[in-house]
Amino acid sequence: MEPVSQLLSPHGFPKPFRRILVAVDPSGASLNAIPYAAHFCSPDTQVLVLGFFEDPEAYLTPHSRTPADVSAAFDELRRDELVALEGAQAVLQRTGAQVHKRLLGPALGNREISAGIARVADEWNADLVVVGAEPAAGIAALLGTKVSAALAEHTHRAILMIPKKATESSLHHARRILFAVDGSEASLHAVRVGMQVAPPHSSLLAIYVEDRGVDVSELEESLLTPAPSVPRADNALAQAAAIMTELGAKGNIERRVSHTRLAEDVAAALLREAQEWEADLVVVGAQDRHGLLSWFNGHENERVARAIDRPLLVVNQAG
Repeated sequence: MEPVSQLLSPHGFPKPFRRILVAVDPSGASLNAIPYAAHFCSPDTQVLVLGFFEDPEAYLTPHSRTPADVSAAFDELRRDELVALEGAQAVLQRTGAQVHKRLLGPALGNREISAGIARVADEWNADLVVVGAEPAAGIAALLGTKVSAALAEHTHRAILMIPKKATESSLHHARRILFAVDGSEASLHAVRVGMQVAPPHSSLLAIYVEDRGVDVSELEESLLTPAPSVPRADNALAQAAAIMTELGAKGNIERRVSHTRLAEDVAAALLREAQEWEADLVVVGAQDRHGLLSWFNGHENERVARAIDRPLLVVNQAG
């Protein structure tokens, strides 16, 4: 891979993604996602703003499902989504990127929406899928609910989630980037991709989170002692740091072994570390067709997506 310096714009920001799909909704979840996606755009970038609107049949009460009511709701939803698409297109065109728009729908439920986005991303050969999210309903909950797993099942594209509740300080171009690593090829691949969006003098943190089960009889000792040094953790962090250096990192590289605290799972520990370190962006690796299972277990991906208050880049590894 070529050094990231060759990807820099005149302003010093990397522009690694050439084909970006931005999922747009009229409810406001994508309001942060659209200007954030602009950080990665240049005149060489192709952008597709993709909108969905839900089938009125999904939420109209039985007595309201007359042909006239369904038709009126259909027209209103379609009109609102077209307005949202045109607004997104105007914002992204200011970067000089070539911006296209497409409206798909009506879609019936989140899983159909996620499958449609994944299908278009693959057909259009997107390098990156950008979505806004909040723990609500419809497209706004794209990565904040079980749709996260559905989207990962349907595509191996990188997915950038921008929470509607993202802290204002994290919405500028990332200069403090946290990488969750476990030594797997999926997590190391995520480091390689994440480094492509890191300006050369960014502050970088590679973190390995141990899930420390606590024996009640040893509770006091576990709270007072740091996580033990584990060769696997050390090796994973060393590999991640080596990749960062190889790909042109000139800023500070930190390594840290963290561990879950009482009443925490791995997802909660990662969120705590991101907040305490004031990360602008969190990068995690995922094994294709298994959500975030290369680093997370079970539905911890959903817990991270629900609670995170800063951009999250999920790098899927095809397999």
